[in-house]
Amino acid sequence: MLIFCTKGRITTANDKTNLMHKFDVPANIKTLKIKYHYSPKTLEDREKAVITVRNCFDKYDENLIGRPADYLPVKNLITLSLDSCGTYRGAAHRQDDIQEHTISREYASPGFMKGKITAGEWDIVLNVHHVSCDVDYTIEIEGEAE
Repeated sequence: MLIFCTKGRITTANDKTNLMHKFDVPANIKTLKIKYHYSPKTLEDREKAVITVRNCFDKYDENLIGRPADYLPVKNLITLSLDSCGTYRGAAHRQDDIQEHTISREYASPGFMKGKITAGEWDIVLNVHHVSCDVDYTIEIEGEAE
């Protein structure tokens, strides 16, 4: 059963922030399945990507070795973490722009903690490590009943 679904857009104004989404888990859920996707993964505008690379070197006071184009593509990175009724349940800090995770008493995808799926308010947090352009995302959470 679908227990949560949201879509949104992350802009460069959201860079280096965390975006929290609250959702309610009903009683008698034994497994949560999280499907997460964002797009685009890379900044397709080559001119803007080169400027982004130059700006990063300037920001961190580093010497640019080679050409900025040598550092392309510039990738967007948005990961997720999960809290169960105020208790940390783990994170998926991966590069993939399409992800699926499972959490249950017996099993949890790498980065998450297995354990009882408690009824109540949960938080799924998008950790915006870097965005160089507008990025659309979708989160779907399904609950499998006992």
